[in-house]
Amino acid sequence: MVNPDKAARLHAESIIIDSLNISNWNAPEVFAGIHKGGVTATNATIACWENFEETVDTIAGWYLKFDKYANIIMPIKSVADIRKAKAEGKSGIIFGFQNSSPIEDDLRRLQVFHELGVLIIQITYNNSNFVGAGYTESPDYGLTRFGRDFVQECNRLGILVDLSHVGDRTAMDAIKVSTKPVAFTHVGPRALFKHYRNKTDEQLKALVAKGGVVGAVAEANFMAAWKDVTLSDYLDIIDYLVNLIGIDHVGIGPDFTKSQKTEWFRWLFTGRNTDAKVEYPKEFRKVGNIVPLIYPKGFQTAAEFPKLTEALLGRGYSDEDVKKIMGENFLRLFREVWS
Repeated sequence: MVNPDKAARLHAESIIIDSLNISNWNAPEVFAGIHKGGVTATNATIACWENFEETVDTIAGWYLKFDKYANIIMPIKSVADIRKAKAEGKSGIIFGFQNSSPIEDDLRRLQVFHELGVLIIQITYNNSNFVGAGYTESPDYGLTRFGRDFVQECNRLGILVDLSHVGDRTAMDAIKVSTKPVAFTHVGPRALFKHYRNKTDEQLKALVAKGGVVGAVAEANFMAAWKDVTLSDYLDIIDYLVNLIGIDHVGIGPDFTKSQKTEWFRWLFTGRNTDAKVEYPKEFRKVGNIVPLIYPKGFQTAAEFPKLTEALLGRGYSDEDVKKIMGENFLRLFREVWS
């Protein structure tokens, strides 16, 4: 039986990193929940389908948010900023893209976005783009020549390459091409549930062989239990990853979508063609006109991060290992890639 006071103390002293959150950043309750959960830094998705100009406008808007919620959030541009956020009791926001669409076909724009604070970029979002193929594409033709240059430029600048929504071949190509560690920020193991957004053991091992870190996704569409998913089911994913790739390479990437509306989900699945019929990947289980995003009972929002710390202790993880999973592993990865 875990002592709740001990778990609370451990959570309070730990650096907590959410490696993927795509919630509604215009909703005040989202920031309040992140702060309540003691999250030190969040990889906040600020672009999925947006082009260059739209993304620059989005970033400009973020600085109004940093002013408005200055008592609880702050921008993250370095590992030192993450430590500063922890010391000041704030939640840091890391600018992340879930697509390379904001640079369009111009690699020079990577440096522009890096100067603006973008530190994590997922190279494709489901579909194909200039860089490579997303996981819904068939065939997956792999990383393009432009894509190889893209990955190398991210390496040079210090931008973490994320391969979560990327096709199998494209992901393996990117792991091979990259001279720095890369990440799966929000995935599950395909061995536990055969969904093509989940990653094979081969991919997981290849990423870790290059020093990468895997964020365990908590979204139920990628888990066998689905509607009945519990925190125990989520811990099973973490256990599997730890046993397969080691305690030093596992983190937390829930993929929370708090306060997002139906029209946003439609946009997410149709991209810029908002008049298109919504076509969900066949592995997704639909209810009505959207994919219902369900999370484990006990870990349904960022405000419940403390419950995860307690649950990991209950599974028998040591204090040191809990700290690694909850944030230290991603912190190490950021230090290696961003510097």
